[in-house]
Amino acid sequence: MQKETTHISARHKTQHWLRNSLTLLAEAFIWAGCVYAATLLLGIKAGDVHPFIWFVHLGWGLVFLVVVSHFIPNNAYSRTARRDEVIACAMKTALAVSVLALAVFTERNSLQFLSCLLFFIVLTVERLILNGWFIRYCTQSAHLEHGVLICNEETIWQQQALQQNTYGLKLTRLTETEQAITEYLTAHLETESVYCVPSALPATELETIAHLCREQGLVLHLLPQPVSALNKEMRRECRGTISVLSPTKLPLQSFVNRLVKRLTDIVLSLLVLLTVFPIFAAFAFVIIKRQSRGPVLVTRHMCGMNGKTFQCLTFRTRHYEAAPSFLDGINDPGYFQFGKFLMRTKLELLPQFLCVLWGNMTIVGSQMMRPEHYTDYRRELKQLFASG
Repeated sequence: MQKETTHISARHKTQHWLRNSLTLLAEAFIWAGCVYAATLLLGIKAGDVHPFIWFVHLGWGLVFLVVVSHFIPNNAYSRTARRDEVIACAMKTALAVSVLALAVFTERNSLQFLSCLLFFIVLTVERLILNGWFIRYCTQSAHLEHGVLICNEETIWQQQALQQNTYGLKLTRLTETEQAITEYLTAHLETESVYCVPSALPATELETIAHLCREQGLVLHLLPQPVSALNKEMRRECRGTISVLSPTKLPLQSFVNRLVKRLTDIVLSLLVLLTVFPIFAAFAFVIIKRQSRGPVLVTRHMCGMNGKTFQCLTFRTRHYEAAPSFLDGINDPGYFQFGKFLMRTKLELLPQFLCVLWGNMTIVGSQMMRPEHYTDYRRELKQLFASG
């Protein structure tokens, strides 16, 4: 029996290693493909580049990914990973690989930066596709994870909650004595995990179950009783020798996530400001000047992080000296014709990418507000960070 258990564990480890190795190799090819695509986008002929260069990028990409995977594990093959967690992991991996690439390849030209930008996008899409495929794979009847749920009649709802999610779990509920549970785990070697409600067993029997799980290589999950007053996900903290459940930190409370978000804002805002914005700004300058006297851009005092005010830029959509009107939106006679078009298409907000580049705004975030509304917003923000 011990040999059969060891054989099953070794088979799972082999499958896990083979899957991760093939994924690393595929992502190394993605890195080399991004370099190749960047050469084409920059107008460099593929024939002008020595074929050996592609193998160099492929090899370095594999080395980068192997190093990064030790610090940032790939969570695309996780049954419980959320989409936002998969995206965050992919962006962290792409950022780390890009930093290593820029450190190794001393020629920091447009080819290197464009390759890194393409790798950001393609790797994120690839991880999302892998995660979607893995979830569908896990939910098939032949690939379900066999588990045991030890609970009592009062906590039977937890079995339904676990199986309703797309975790691919096939749970067997046990409410018998410690001896019956031990006999079941010994007889069913296909069992991979044990979910236990601590209140369903005495402390001594729970210790016996935990010892049995360690002997058979089973993963033991403890399901604490929920507290209805808490409306956030919880995380475990150690304060001295006591374990405490605390509200999970928001993603942007992490320095790494804030750094990734800021770098994303800089890259995307530069992409817009260097491509679309100059052409459209020149076009808007001519049209606005022809239809209305006054400046092309207008500024408004808006509130940013920690109540800091900044000048928010937008294209002017109203006549410069137009009187206030009781009509709302584009029905206001104070708007000139091109201003109505800018209002409908939201293109009046295009200059705000300058504010994003300066760090006063972010591409994805809360809506900007006037200083007089900041007090109410801060109160709502504190309620969001609270646990209940």
